[in-house]
Amino acid sequence: MVRYINIFFILLVVVCAAAVYDMKLAAKKSASYVSELQREIEAERETLRNLRAEWSVLNQPERLQRLVERYNEYLELQPLDVHQIVRAEELPARPVMLEPIGGSDHMGGYAGSSTAVR
Repeated sequence: MVRYINIFFILLVVVCAAAVYDMKLAAKKSASYVSELQREIEAERETLRNLRAEWSVLNQPERLQRLVERYNEYLELQPLDVHQIVRAEELPARPVMLEPIGGSDHMGGYAGSSTAVR
């Protein structure tokens, strides 16, 4: 009887050792995955920093003014008029697309006009 108990405990120790080894491998795999994600995050942050720097260079007023002067004949830009600036409350309401009852054709725009503003 004692012999069977010893064999059982030896098998139990072997199974527990295998389980601990499997947990160790899973922890290593998780740690390498986390470090890879951290490297990717840092690479994305570096890309964002570069894009922000490029954006600030491209939006410098002096550079934009030179481009406007160079391509003004093609662009035909005009200075902004003060009356062009409005508040959000002053904008017209966006039209709602209504589906007629019993039909599959949509009524576009305001009260069924043929063109819809999107």
